[in-house]
Amino acid sequence: MNNRILIAVFAALLGSASLPAAVNVLVASTRSNSLEEFDTAGHWVRTFATTGPYAPVALAQSPITGEIFVTTMWGSGPTAGQLTNKILRYQPNGSFSVNWDSFTIDCSSCPTTQTESLLFDPAGNLWVATAYGTDLGGPIFIFKYPAASLSLPNPPAGPSPIMASMFRGNQMAFNLARDLCIAGFIDEDVQCFNPSTGAKTADYYAEIHASGVSPVIQPVGLAFDGNDRMYLNSVFGGQLVKEVNPGGPIVLLANLTSAPHQLDGNLVLRGGFFFSTAFSTAPLTFSTPDPVYKVASSGAITDFISEIAPPALGNDHIWGANWMIFYSF
Repeated sequence: MNNRILIAVFAALLGSASLPAAVNVLVASTRSNSLEEFDTAGHWVRTFATTGPYAPVALAQSPITGEIFVTTMWGSGPTAGQLTNKILRYQPNGSFSVNWDSFTIDCSSCPTTQTESLLFDPAGNLWVATAYGTDLGGPIFIFKYPAASLSLPNPPAGPSPIMASMFRGNQMAFNLARDLCIAGFIDEDVQCFNPSTGAKTADYYAEIHASGVSPVIQPVGLAFDGNDRMYLNSVFGGQLVKEVNPGGPIVLLANLTSAPHQLDGNLVLRGGFFFSTAFSTAPLTFSTPDPVYKVASSGAITDFISEIAPPALGNDHIWGANWMIFYSF
């Protein structure tokens, strides 16, 4: 066997995971029922996928299969704007199978099965949080869906979900200890849990309220850096805040936006920069797309995806910007 054949066989055995993957950006465009794809410079590439009768909310990509998972709300009709219990699934190229919308959150003991936040761990297990808790008479349930089951038409959740005594289940993130943390904007809090036992390991309410940031932080987006410092974006105040050190204090990093825009989506930390979408609550018009902001560690803000609209459409194709992710394809 010659060297060329040996190299080919070795590459085949390594598999595609050994090859460097290209990276682009996906943004959930809620009011257009679509996922919009951009390059890493913020330039529009294409409509990655449409979402049928559903409006996309949160996005996550499996580190194992590359599939994109999407939580949803109803896009039209009498329940328009209400979260669903449906999770959509797409291939990394935007295609989908007959089971694209058969993944349904089932829970007879939950106050609701409506969901918003989802997150993959490095092993490819999917974590999904119900959206509403104590205001409906129960906790937020956080379910673990094992990686091995995610190819099923309607995967079953694992046993013993995490239960968080919170009003809202917004973005989840793992901290340095690999505890699973979840933000809640009505709660004005972030709580963390041991993913194996479900025991609460941290509660940031006191630290958030000691910050002096005004208006008070109502966190929807959540991220931790490699030093375990926490970062939050605040839905109505439009602020991005940071921990100076783990455990505080929390200080203002940047004022991103103000009414009629609010920070409904997630917070992404990548390459030393922060990315956050902004959602306009003003009546929808074709000439008012939503931006995505890029923030440096210094607090300097740039428009990663601008609000330029037709007829001089630049790099924005987003109406009702919700979550965004950097994804591999």
